Amino acid sequence: MNKYIQSSFDLLSNIRFFNLSTHNPDADSVWSSTMFYIPKYNPLTLIWYSKQDTRHSQELRINPRVSGTIYRSRVLPESTLDLAGAQFLGYARQVPDEQLQETYDYFFLKTYPDENIRKKKARPISDYQGHAIRRFYALEVQAWWLYDSDAWSQHQDDERVQVSLSELLSPPKS
Repeated sequence: MNKYIQSSFDLLSNIRFFNLSTHNPDADSVWSSTMFYIPKYNPLTLIWYSKQDTRHSQELRINPRVSGTIYRSRVLPESTLDLAGAQFLGYARQVPDEQLQETYDYFFLKTYPDENIRKKKARPISDYQGHAIRRFYALEVQAWWLYDSDAWSQHQDDERVQVSLSELLSPPKS
């Protein structure tokens, strides 16, 4: 497995927040939000829940085309920057009712693997259906680029490397 694929899986497995950018063509504006997510594979999908009345949720109903980033950074003891990140494009939508139970179960199982903690922390499924304000959303990734810190350190023009989505269908077994 090459370093870009491995780094992609490392980000998806260890970073739980991504920046979501939505666009409302009617208002000619863009919006960025930070979301807690769980990845799902084959196809690569980011799952989260949010209130329906938030700006990003409203904009997704108008225009499902989105972009986003996932990154990690830290300053090392020798004052160097350790940075890893990905950029992506995709389509996001509210999870339909017929997929709600499966999405709910997957999201909370991955968020709280311990059953006792999950029972205490997970909201009931009724909080995501009917007249409830919250809904689950799924962003199917259409293109994925990884930041290449080696290229950056060599002062190359573009430090992004596109990673084929066919390489991100199934994470390696730990």
